Amino acid sequence: MKPFSAFLRDNPGIEARIAKVKEETLNHAEIRAFLMEHPDVTDEMIDKDLSILQEYKDQSKMCDRCESYGTCINFVKGHTPVLYVEDKRIRIAYTPCPNKKVHEEEVKMKEYVTAMHVPYEILNAKINAVDLETTERLNIVRQAMQICNDIAAGRPAKGMYIHGSFGTGKSFILGAIANQLKEKHVYTTIFYVPEFIRELKSGFSDNTFEQKLDRVRKSPVLMLDDIGAEDLTPWVRDEVLGPLLHHRMMNQLPTFFSSNFNLDELEHHFSNTRNGVEQTKALRMMERIHALSDPYQLSGKNYRRS
Repeated sequence: MKPFSAFLRDNPGIEARIAKVKEETLNHAEIRAFLMEHPDVTDEMIDKDLSILQEYKDQSKMCDRCESYGTCINFVKGHTPVLYVEDKRIRIAYTPCPNKKVHEEEVKMKEYVTAMHVPYEILNAKINAVDLETTERLNIVRQAMQICNDIAAGRPAKGMYIHGSFGTGKSFILGAIANQLKEKHVYTTIFYVPEFIRELKSGFSDNTFEQKLDRVRKSPVLMLDDIGAEDLTPWVRDEVLGPLLHHRMMNQLPTFFSSNFNLDELEHHFSNTRNGVEQTKALRMMERIHALSDPYQLSGKNYRRS
């Protein structure tokens, strides 16, 4: 291997370029400030660690040149460089930047809501975005806020059974409640009942049925969106929904529902299967729903059409 002096001799002009880079680096405001803070840094140290000073110079400091974690320009994403002196050498270290901390908090917050088969607009719903044009809607939002406060404080709380015609915003309110609980660091699971039932059925083929059902059964807060819209069979009622709601009732776990059916209509829905009318089993289902939630009617215009 050629000595560095031979390399310089064989590459005329390289020494001038190095000198220019060194001059630009040492004239940079941040490098000047570092050298003033460390008068013990010698020219020899600067020559040895010029690449370190360049690395520091070209990067964002405390997000001053990055708008977000995703647009970070630094060598170590989400970290800001810090220069220091150790053993007569200039060193560089990296510490988490403000954008990384925000990113980590956002990721953590997303974990507080587990959603299955729920549209994007529901996942991003906010309480303050709920239309309050009627006393009925205002009352639901007030009750939802109180219930969220009780759950977050560890006080006993019944959920809500929100029922009404198509497009009135029932699912949106459930999503808003889930996000309100997220802000209070309470874990919530929300799922669209018909699709969840279909997913459970597929669990028989890959042996994930119990795992999927157990995941929602034990959720600190559970939301069943559009109950009554599922294709009801004795298996759905007696082996899935019944045991699920029974577990939550016995353990006093907050549970919310949305439905196009009022409670009487839902009872009728549960009583009629291909096996005929089974009133007792339907009443058993309704007893669990009554124990878990209070009914709230949500009427008004169809927001999907408007």
